Amino acid sequence: MPARARDATPNLALYNLRDAAGETQQDVADALNRLGAGRGKRLAVTANQISRWERGITFPSALYRQLLAEHFGVSVQELGLTRQRIVPQQRESPEIDTGGFAIYQEPESHPQAEASQEEWRAVRRNLNAYRVQLAREAARLYEPEYRVGDSGLIADPAWLPTAPIELGQFGIALAPEGTVPLINGTEDEAAGVRPLAADGRRHQRYSLALRDVEQPRLFENRLAWHLANVDWSQPERALTFTTGTYFGGVDVSEALAHEMAMFHVAGDGSGIMPASWRNLTFRRLVGDPFTPSRRPTAPSTDTLTLRVDEDGVTFVLHNRAAGNVAVAGGMLHIMPAGVFQPSSVLPAAQVADFNLWRNIMREYSEEFLGNAEHGGEGEPADYSVEPLAAFDRAYDAGGVRVYCLGVALDALTLWGEVLTVAVFDGQTFDRLFANMVSANAEGTVVKTGRIKPTPALPFTRHTIDELTASGRLAPAAAGCIQLAWEHRRTILGRG
Repeated sequence: MPARARDATPNLALYNLRDAAGETQQDVADALNRLGAGRGKRLAVTANQISRWERGITFPSALYRQLLAEHFGVSVQELGLTRQRIVPQQRESPEIDTGGFAIYQEPESHPQAEASQEEWRAVRRNLNAYRVQLAREAARLYEPEYRVGDSGLIADPAWLPTAPIELGQFGIALAPEGTVPLINGTEDEAAGVRPLAADGRRHQRYSLALRDVEQPRLFENRLAWHLANVDWSQPERALTFTTGTYFGGVDVSEALAHEMAMFHVAGDGSGIMPASWRNLTFRRLVGDPFTPSRRPTAPSTDTLTLRVDEDGVTFVLHNRAAGNVAVAGGMLHIMPAGVFQPSSVLPAAQVADFNLWRNIMREYSEEFLGNAEHGGEGEPADYSVEPLAAFDRAYDAGGVRVYCLGVALDALTLWGEVLTVAVFDGQTFDRLFANMVSANAEGTVVKTGRIKPTPALPFTRHTIDELTASGRLAPAAAGCIQLAWEHRRTILGRG
């Protein structure tokens, strides 16, 4: 009897045999049809049929089990195609003999779940170890005109304005309600990147797998704004967003990244293989990356912070701890960077916080000064109290100027990146960040210099080239720094 999809136990052994052979479900179906023809049997196995066997929804007949074993060169027992079995009931004592039968029940922890989760963790480790390289390789899946240098970012050319735009020179808007993304990460095409839960069922969302199997220290679902459209020809609503959740973005973005790591990290974890669309079934389903409303596209505001005085220009970097964050872990990133989201679930916050500068201000408070993050459940952020009020005063007085360099996507995750640069005069920077921390909840501040370590990195071509060559610079950081360097005369006011 066919199982309901949500109740079925996926056949990990059969999936792994096909995966190890580098075959698609259609390849296996074609092979079985050829083997059947060799036995004088006219078969019509389809890719959908193979999919249903792998998902445990239907069970192949004896003939198909024999053909599968022959095709993969294994015994029938190694196919993982086992049903519930009936076994004689064990008598507890000579006096008790019911003569009946009992249905054998699996133990509470499904035997395949542990192996599935360990395999998932191994891929996740490779993902975090090679995020930068995987992003650069993922960018090669798309046409050259969409790549932002070799940063690992991709962007529709129309998403990057010809010159930086000050934040006050354009507006953002909410799209009409009622638009539901067509893809949300629960599709069958993404099933292969979600491990089995303890009960033997497949995790239905990637965020649930992260929560249950390897939860980062900072990982909670909150309201977030999702990118819907970018149109610089309409300054009053250049960026359009919808209301969603942080986990909604993770369900798609980290699933895409996991899929890339599964098939593009060498089997021994020693390096990256050339980009190929083969086996990237979920990425193919997502399709055009520059139609962000088709999926939950969560964006971050990524801000390159420049300190400028007569001695030169410097910037700061963040070493994000892989065990603390779900996205961009184990990489060097610009500071501050954070998901574009309200400070609270309360309606007042959603109105007051729908502002790029206010989102950046809150990130400065958290990452530079070590203040607690507005967790999303309590009172909204109060921009009339310190240190937020001081940031606002500096902005109004011209002590800090903030530009938007454009919007891009991390090629690995298709996560949205609103690329900005904040230019502080030296006195303003020193006053606002006199108590700058060396570590925060997401990682540590990068320092240089042996005698007197400092977080001030020189904003020079040499420094940028060294960081890029290190292979540790997050795609959003690499792209933002690259664009800022290209537009340095504009953003630094040097003609």
